[in-house]
Amino acid sequence: MNSQDMPPGHAFAETSNELTTLTLISTNIDRGRDVTRPSLLRTVRSTLVCRVVLMVSGLLVLPSTSSAQYGGMGGPGGGPGGMPAPAPKAATSTRSNTPFRTIDPSAQPIVDIRVEGNRTIQSYYILRQLTIRKGRPASPTQVQDDVRKLYDTRLFTSVRPIFNETEEGLVLVFQVVEKPVVRSVEFKGNKKIKTKVLEAETGLKAGAPYDVAINREAAQRIREKYKEKGYLHVNVTLEKGESPDERDIAFLIEEGPKVKVRKVKVEGNEFARDAVLKIGKQTKPAILGLVGGNYDPESVPNDEIALAQYYQGLGFFDVEVTSTRHWVDDEKSKIDIVFHVKEGQRFRVRNVEVTGFNVLTEEQLRKDIKLVAGEMFNSRFMKEDIESMKSQYDELGRLFAVVDAKPVFLEKPGWIDLVYQIDEDRPYYVGQINIEIRGDYPHTKEDVIRNQINAYVKPGSLAKASSIRKMQARLNGSQLWERTEPPSVDISRVEGSEYLALNLINRGQSTRQEQEEDENKRTFPPVPITFGHSISPTNIATLKLPQTLQPTTSTQPEHPTNLFVDQPIAVPAPLARPAALQPVRNRRPAAQAPQVEQNFIDPQTSNLNPQPSTLDPEHEIHLWPLSPPELVIRAQGGDEDVFRSQSIDQFGQPIPQDYLQGVSPQGDPFGNALRGPIQQQPGFIDIDVGVTEARTGRLMFGVGVNSDAGVVGSIVLEENNFDILRPPRSFADIANGTAWRGGGQSFRIEAVPGNQVSRYLVSWQDPFFLNTDFSFGTSGFYYTRFFDNWTEERLGGRLTLGRLLGNFWSLSGALRLEQVQVRDIDAPTPASLEAVRGNNFLSTGRLALAHDTRDSSFLPTQGHMVELAYEQGFGDFNYPRAELTGSQFFTVWERPDGRGKHIIQLKGQTGWTGDNTPIFEKFYAGGFQSFRGFAFRGVTPVEGPIEVGGQFMALGSAEYIIPITADDNIRGVLFSDFGTVEQDVSLNDFRASVGAGLRLVIPAMGPAPIALDFAYPLLKEKFDEKQIFSFYVGFTR
Repeated sequence: MNSQDMPPGHAFAETSNELTTLTLISTNIDRGRDVTRPSLLRTVRSTLVCRVVLMVSGLLVLPSTSSAQYGGMGGPGGGPGGMPAPAPKAATSTRSNTPFRTIDPSAQPIVDIRVEGNRTIQSYYILRQLTIRKGRPASPTQVQDDVRKLYDTRLFTSVRPIFNETEEGLVLVFQVVEKPVVRSVEFKGNKKIKTKVLEAETGLKAGAPYDVAINREAAQRIREKYKEKGYLHVNVTLEKGESPDERDIAFLIEEGPKVKVRKVKVEGNEFARDAVLKIGKQTKPAILGLVGGNYDPESVPNDEIALAQYYQGLGFFDVEVTSTRHWVDDEKSKIDIVFHVKEGQRFRVRNVEVTGFNVLTEEQLRKDIKLVAGEMFNSRFMKEDIESMKSQYDELGRLFAVVDAKPVFLEKPGWIDLVYQIDEDRPYYVGQINIEIRGDYPHTKEDVIRNQINAYVKPGSLAKASSIRKMQARLNGSQLWERTEPPSVDISRVEGSEYLALNLINRGQSTRQEQEEDENKRTFPPVPITFGHSISPTNIATLKLPQTLQPTTSTQPEHPTNLFVDQPIAVPAPLARPAALQPVRNRRPAAQAPQVEQNFIDPQTSNLNPQPSTLDPEHEIHLWPLSPPELVIRAQGGDEDVFRSQSIDQFGQPIPQDYLQGVSPQGDPFGNALRGPIQQQPGFIDIDVGVTEARTGRLMFGVGVNSDAGVVGSIVLEENNFDILRPPRSFADIANGTAWRGGGQSFRIEAVPGNQVSRYLVSWQDPFFLNTDFSFGTSGFYYTRFFDNWTEERLGGRLTLGRLLGNFWSLSGALRLEQVQVRDIDAPTPASLEAVRGNNFLSTGRLALAHDTRDSSFLPTQGHMVELAYEQGFGDFNYPRAELTGSQFFTVWERPDGRGKHIIQLKGQTGWTGDNTPIFEKFYAGGFQSFRGFAFRGVTPVEGPIEVGGQFMALGSAEYIIPITADDNIRGVLFSDFGTVEQDVSLNDFRASVGAGLRLVIPAMGPAPIALDFAYPLLKEKFDEKQIFSFYVGFTR
């Protein structure tokens, strides 16, 4: 049908379809398809002009009838971009010649959906791509969407939807023209990457649709795959598959040599060692010329930026970093990278000034300041000083207080003044806490989350940043939530008038209406928590923590977040002296804040994760701690609720009310004579907590070896989101993972067989028993240990009850019931050992009080841990037992970047037990965990050759830990262990040993280090059993 014979309704439809075709072409351009050639665009423009002319001419012709065809996407020909398609089949006898305008497909259901024109692709596969269903109406939008979906499969050159009106009703027919099929795919010249890998990478195979654009895209994918493997000189040619008339595809691959970095040097550095500057850099040499070291040209400029950032953070504001690259061989398979550093002068602080304070005194703000007058500038210390001041306001609920650090560069070279400008803002209280459990079918109860956060933050409580920080750390430390999409804690300022009306708090603040505030009162956009990734798209402010808490799969050590970086990656850093210092922080509107040209750099950040320069400090709230919060929370507690009992009189006012001003129509007759200054009305925040459920069920296999227990294997089945009150009620509960899950409890089945010790355990624990602050647990176990003089088997169970008493205090109790069998006793047999031959029933109750302030449970650098415990035996063995253990950690030296810490560690343990204590419950010492230089249980009183244990123990240890490598993954240890185990309270048989060891941290094996210690006893008894070398190695998957 030509344009002259075309009815006007059809002209409209065709023009509309042509516009849709343009939209499809635009979409294809966005998707990277090969449709952007100038000739095609000119064709489209010409076609559009013709269609507009046809549409105008159609308006001048009276309407006439047409076939019952509904033109969808693709134009009259049905092909993409207006390309012609085969003519539709002849109408059947059931087709009606009803005028097109009288057909409304959305007004009547579709009785059938058919596919025509397909030859190799099954109809059921095509129909499965559609959203339109038989028996339902179909709107034009639905039809267009389904046509687009069929084109997206890249299987068709033409898709044309047609409505046929039959006696039964409307039948929707999709007329398709399939793309040609690939006959063969060949990869030539590939030796380093297998053909199967390339096939999977390209997705090409015989029988797949043939498309020239796909073939070219596959060639590019092959190039990228080779470059990922280090083959930078690869050349990939598409020998066959460039022509639409071909059906065979062939790639010719010239791999070239693999490019490796032979050496990485740093020249010109005097302040920092090469090893320190290389930490966290992307460019690394190959180990022994074989392992790793693939050269990436883009990593070199990034490393230049990182080096400049390191120096600028330590006060070298004039530093310059460049690099040169040298090919080692003619094949260009090895390269040397040299970074050239011009350090320049390091700047010193002349004066430190604090301004803008009113609520706090200058003495309070300066009490913990580290960057004082006369010291070399260090952005890490400056950041800690900012947080020290900010934390004091945070404890007053002034959550949005701002502390800005601004340097003033002086005429005298190498000197700056540092000015801290403070905006104290006002106190804030918590309004609502909203909880969202993300996912399609979450099964965790909301009470599980509230139990975790109620110890820190509750509605009506003062909004302290430290409490919110601990709440965040508690959520992140929980194994219930996904680490790749970590829990989000978003805070937003709200009006709060409804909270005041509901008397949520009553602290005596003035109820007068304040003047209209500036735009700082509006709701703030989110800033992603750097425990992981951005979470919430809502327009609310976000609690932002340091990027050091992000989970990472890199084997490189983590570095604290660069909080003062403002340059994009892969762009050379401007190395000129900054004119002002601007930490990323919530501030007043930009019109009132000075413009910042460049920010100082955090020296601890040697990896490249700079903050984007587009961050708006107006909308950010930062509540990070001075050091990253430990994910393993030992003792948590929170502030008391601030709800107050309030009575309401018949006028709706709280009692007692202000009778002077609240009752008198003239207000307060004495004015401010009897009053202090009017207090600022508090603000309110809402807290939105979002979590994503993690895979809490685990089946783990492991193996371990140590000098005390020998070789052990491990098989563990564990569920950390167990619910003992949710048994399966149907097979669907088991299939969808609902059964036995969602209560936040932990359940564990463990089998640990070994050559010296074996243990089999079943345990259950609820950290918030009955939604209280008490934890409750129970366990049953079977234990076997082969000692030197007898074999011991234990079968029993334990009940535990615990309570957190604050941020650092905890109280716990335990009831232990065991059946202990002692057999295979050596002769001669002491009386104490003979007395327990065979089966023994042991029952004890234990109460312990602990105080823990350590900054890490694996490698603490500061803080202490103290525990006082009392245990009482009853039943067959009636005896008392008391123990006191403690440890203290000091950091005596560290590098300016905060790493390379030298740590002194002091430990002590003392205990006493009663006369009726059985031999298997007495004190023993020796081994890597208690007394190095002596074998396991090698320090103990003896009767003949038998080790019988003691009733009194006093042990101590002093360690000095020194980093050996710049990344702290290898540390040296100098130590001395001392103490004794006696039959009574005395120090008659005092022992002492000295030694040295290594602590190896292997990122793939977790944060716990491998311990290797050599010790020699200086003081010992003749019956003691020595052991020079002790070690501990464990690995679990």
